[in-house]
Amino acid sequence: MANIRPLPEHLALKAETELNEVPERIEEDLNALKTWIEQHPYLRSRTDDQFLVGFLRGCKYSLEKTKKKLDLYYSCRTNFPDFVMNRDPLLDKNLYLIKQGLSIPLPNAITPDRAQITLMRPGKYDPTIINVIDIIRFTAMINDILILDNQWIVGGGVSNI
Repeated sequence: MANIRPLPEHLALKAETELNEVPERIEEDLNALKTWIEQHPYLRSRTDDQFLVGFLRGCKYSLEKTKKKLDLYYSCRTNFPDFVMNRDPLLDKNLYLIKQGLSIPLPNAITPDRAQITLMRPGKYDPTIINVIDIIRFTAMINDILILDNQWIVGGGVSNI
């Protein structure tokens, strides 16, 4: 049995109708993806079910699209290490951005089956302290958390500036 958090009924219906999720096939899809990852050790990918189902849902259960997205995800991490280094939220720059409220995923969606809103405040930092790489790294940190969130990955996400 796949080790993923169950979806509430309203999100399960949305996942089935809009993301092509077939609950009886999730484990099979995850196993196919894990086999592909094993055959491509350069990815050094996470293989936990919740992480991988986020990618499957994001690609509407197209295994080929999911493979491409995972490959791109890890290629970006390899080719742009500045975007994924120094991700400890308690580091001075990250803590500063948290306190400034640069990117705040709000706790509730518009309606239970709709997109979750992320409040963006791009002018709320001192450019003498923070540079564009810090902003991209911080945004990537937030997105890595959100990919594990059922509401955000199934219901969607929107940014409000």
